This record gives sequence, C-alpha cells and structure tokens, in this order.
Amino acid sequence: MKIIKRSFFLLLFVFSFISCSTDNDEELIEKKTYEFSTILWSLQEGDGEEFFDVKMPEQVFRNTDNTTKDITINPYKNINETSLFYIDEKVLNDLPEEGIFITIPTTANILSSDYGYLVGNRKAPFYNNEEILPPSKIVKDILSLAPSCELRTKSTITMKKITATYRIYFVEKGGSDSYEVEGKWEGKFIFGDNSETIISEIK
Repeated sequence: MKIIKRSFFLLLFVFSFISCSTDNDEELIEKKTYEFSTILWSLQEGDGEEFFDVKMPEQVFRNTDNTTKDITINPYKNINETSLFYIDEKVLNDLPEEGIFITIPTTANILSSDYGYLVGNRKAPFYNNEEILPPSKIVKDILSLAPSCELRTKSTITMKKITATYRIYFVEKGGSDSYEVEGKWEGKFIFGDNSETIISEIK
C-alpha cells in the first residue's frame, strides 16, 4: 500500500509540474503586445476606380418679399465622402484605444501592383466601419432672387469609388517579433457635379 501511495503522489507532482509549465508558457505569450509600425498600399485583383452618379432632390426657393433675396446653393450639402477599412480581428486587438490615422489614396493612379508608401494630407481613422470624412470640395453659389420669383435647381453628383489593398505591419513592444496582415479599403469621394438652375416669376 505504501508503494502505491508514493506512486500516486509522484504522478500528481509530475502532472502539477506540467500544468504549471503550460500556464507559464501561456502567460509569456499573453504578455507580448504589439504596436502599429507602418502601412503599404497597392492595387490587386478587383481593385481600382469606378464612378457613379447620385441625383439630388430638386430644391425650390421662392421670394415673396418686396426686396431682392440672396439664395445660397450648395450642391454637395448632403453628400458624404467616406472611408472604410476591412480589418482582420487580430489587428483590432492590437489597436490603441485612441486609434490611428492612416494616409489614404484619393486617386488610384498613384497606386500599382507593387506595395508602396503613401504621403499626403488626406487621412482617415483606421476603423472597422465606414467613417465620414471632412469634405474635400465645398461649393457655394450665391444668387440674387428678385421679388415675386422662384428658383429651382437640380444637381447630379458624380462620385468616385476607390478600392485598394493595404498591408499593415505591427511590431512587438520591447521585442523583435512582428507580423503583417493584408486587408481591403474603400473610399468614396466627390468627383464633380452637373447642376441646372431655373429662375422664373411666381404666377
């Protein structure tokens, strides 16, 4: 009986030692933290530029006063330019709480099938959802509308959609390890507009 008991305690000790070793290894892996290093851009299969039109509702302005009225027309008022990153879940876990801002391409002509850096002032937050960007074009026409007249304006906005591939790099804080992940990005920008304005007397 004594021999059996000793064998049992010996096995229990070995099992405990193995369990502790495994836990320690997992703790060492969990202690690794990574931070953003750099990002490269390219055009891969399915990437490029495409254009589409957005027809805006007709706007009607009436001047029933006895004096001339200034009318401000902004065809881009309700149009948003956007940025959308498709981000791997592994990357999301290593993003800082304050987020990072990435230089984005505003035209596909500056990209190629080779990965390269982008330098520019147009940046977007690296988020896993569509973000509205500050407008790149602000157009405001001020027209004088005479008394007893109405102004009707119609606009068709041409939008440019860019699809590109990015490769993002993360490096270990205080270590030499690193990793890279590829993803897709989509951006929508105002390209131009075609507007028609008619002024007529109120009948």
